Amino acid sequence: MIKNVQEYYQCILDNLTGGLISVDMKGKVVYVNPMAGKILHMEPESCCHDKSYSEMFDAFPALKEVIRETIESKKCVRRAEISILHANTPLIIGYSTMLVKHTEGAELGVTVVFQDISFVARK
Repeated sequence: MIKNVQEYYQCILDNLTGGLISVDMKGKVVYVNPMAGKILHMEPESCCHDKSYSEMFDAFPALKEVIRETIESKKCVRRAEISILHANTPLIIGYSTMLVKHTEGAELGVTVVFQDISFVARK
């Protein structure tokens, strides 16, 4: 039996096989799961919260644009790809976006779920 539902939800997010980044409507990073840090080659310490997404993901302009566009347009993307560069190595990232809404309908933020599909795309 699950005693702490909040902790259980946290474990689900932490154990996703894809990256997950969540940002509030003001642009503050709320959550970066471990796989997002791994895909983006970010040290866990650099995945701290309370930073703006534009500061935190400054090295990834295409990702920043996805987040900005989702916040501004409030439109979700079901499936798309971007190319990012890490250490002079191009990565192809497949992603989806969603709005995070309160049960009463208020928009709380946006979330980007993504995977490195570079290997698949090169086949």
